[in-house]
Amino acid sequence: MWERDSWIEVAHNVLAHPLRTALTGVSVALGIFILVVMQGLGFGLQHGVEQQFADDAVNSIWVEGGRTQMAYRGNQSNRPVKLNNGDIPGLATQADTVPAYSRRIRMWGAEVVWENPDGENQSGNFGLRGVDPAHIELERSNLLSGRFINERDVLESRKVAVVGPNIVEELFRSAEPVGAFVRINGVLFQVVGTFEDPGSRWENRVTYVPFSTAQSLFRSDDSFDQIIYSTGAMTTDATVAQSGRMLGWLKDVKAVHPDDSRGVRVDNNNEEYAMYASIFEGIRLFIWGIGLMTLLAGAVGVANILAIGVKERTKEIGVRKALGATNGSIVSLVVMESTVLMLVSGSLGLMLAVGLLTTVAPMANHEYFQNPQVDHRIALFALMVLVLVGLASGLGPALRAVAIRPVEALRDE
Repeated sequence: MWERDSWIEVAHNVLAHPLRTALTGVSVALGIFILVVMQGLGFGLQHGVEQQFADDAVNSIWVEGGRTQMAYRGNQSNRPVKLNNGDIPGLATQADTVPAYSRRIRMWGAEVVWENPDGENQSGNFGLRGVDPAHIELERSNLLSGRFINERDVLESRKVAVVGPNIVEELFRSAEPVGAFVRINGVLFQVVGTFEDPGSRWENRVTYVPFSTAQSLFRSDDSFDQIIYSTGAMTTDATVAQSGRMLGWLKDVKAVHPDDSRGVRVDNNNEEYAMYASIFEGIRLFIWGIGLMTLLAGAVGVANILAIGVKERTKEIGVRKALGATNGSIVSLVVMESTVLMLVSGSLGLMLAVGLLTTVAPMANHEYFQNPQVDHRIALFALMVLVLVGLASGLGPALRAVAIRPVEALRDE
């Protein structure tokens, strides 16, 4: 099967009808091209969505107030609903477990001023977050230098701050920020650390301060904007039940109509991530289905070409058998033709797909579509499928070829 003359004969037979071979090869190449490109685009979409989840811990529940849309219990619609410190024990009773949590106070446009060693003020308007120590894990931020907010900072309402990389770049530039003092809306804070949030460009323009400090300085009441709960290793179904209990309890306490979707919000990242994972699983199955069906169409074309070729070579096959050619040699020759045609065409389609994705990838990056790429395991699997399909598509014509009796073949017109 692996003799040089056999390969020369295979090449001659494949190229004997160039147009017919080219059209069949295009169908095979198109199948692998569609499969690989669609897989790459699917990965790009998946990476974009996963990047959105990279901003926050997947195993978390986010609770925040809103504004009512419906009148309820004597309250008018369009009423603001705020969370306050008294809600925390009640929300905790609705949770199966609370591995960690962080309250959040959010402010935009807080003025941050730093006096550099030359006595000049460097200033800018940035976001401010009053948070608890667990916030760095729940927000999935990376500590770059110094330390983060700790429990003692919150208990003692210390005036310390952890700043994002954009603030470091715009205010401190090449100076060391850790240990420096800054004024935030006129209040003096000491910078104790720097952080980076790889999933959110906005979060990198934020200063974190202890929750208790932010509440005492910037809120006249005991309200806050959000509270984030970690769900640890809980199952998705358990977190859905927990977030449902939290939402029901909060609506009852805040006098929000049960059908009002805007009065309070309880967002379950576990449920959303599971939903997207299910969607992408369906997309992958759909892509494989389309790709394999296209490959199957190409295999049918190859089988038809070989069947026609066997019919055209009936006398040749009869002569071979009359001269002592074995059935195995004839089968191997036909199967080699189909396998070579599938592999050559499929490899061209694969190279075109890889080239296209490599060219398009740097230009296609978007907030929800990032890094479309070829999974090498998929490429290898696709080549294996091509080999198997080539063997299968050549087997039928090969068996018909060996079934020809030499006498009948020599009489064939």
